[in-house]
Amino acid sequence: MSTTALETGTTRAAATAPVRTTTSRVLVSEWIKLRTLRSTWAYVVGTLVVLIGFGVVAALTASGQADSPGGGPAFSASDPVSTTLTGANLAVLVVAVMGSIVGAREYSTGMIRTTLAAVPKRLPVLWGKLATFTGLMASVVVTGVVIAFFAGMAVLDAGGAATMAWSDDGVARAVLGTAANVVGLGVMGLALGVMLRSTAAAIGTVIGAVLFIPTLASALLPDSWDDVLKYLPSNAAQAFTSLSDTGASLLSPGAGMAVFASWVLASVVGAAVVLKRRDA
Repeated sequence: MSTTALETGTTRAAATAPVRTTTSRVLVSEWIKLRTLRSTWAYVVGTLVVLIGFGVVAALTASGQADSPGGGPAFSASDPVSTTLTGANLAVLVVAVMGSIVGAREYSTGMIRTTLAAVPKRLPVLWGKLATFTGLMASVVVTGVVIAFFAGMAVLDAGGAATMAWSDDGVARAVLGTAANVVGLGVMGLALGVMLRSTAAAIGTVIGAVLFIPTLASALLPDSWDDVLKYLPSNAAQAFTSLSDTGASLLSPGAGMAVFASWVLASVVGAAVVLKRRDA
């Protein structure tokens, strides 16, 4: 057999050889899915605008350099850090909704069947979605809260209002903890999207059950429930994102971090179990 024939046979064999599914290839696939959608970058820009824009506006109104929207009273918060991070209250909704969409989107289009046919072990798909979403949004949110903090403090200082430095006790923990809270709730939204297989159901659950119900429960239930309510996700997050002394109403910052991380981990475990056991 000639050398040319051997080379042709080798080329054909290589072309028809099955391509192995590896973790890195799944990760690249999920990153392509995430970055090629215009909605992803709309959420990224929206998150940055909300975090930085609202923080600067809150600082302007709190320092008296601008009037409150609608002529209302000047914005006030318990401390300067809370003022500069005002945008996180809305950013958490944006990121949680984005996470819910990332988790449930392929179920609504039916593309999940193609994805799971290519990755029969299934769990690498979930790990890929979590890794790409968390990596992207962690970098965006950390950038947003840090810029909001320093820009907001500069505005407060220019207006003669009280300010705090990054090196002050608890400031770095509150700022970075706020970023962890926003991204963590986005991860919970993604996990709920996989579990519920519905964008609307995932958004409703993460916003209603995780964010709003604890606030309503704290307002409506008697004080005897306080020891239970402090372990809910939003209350646990408040323990490590707040600088104010809350006494016994919240967990300590360290305990709050542990409890919040446990909620996020539980949602991911639930998504993994459901994805592994349930038909697409």
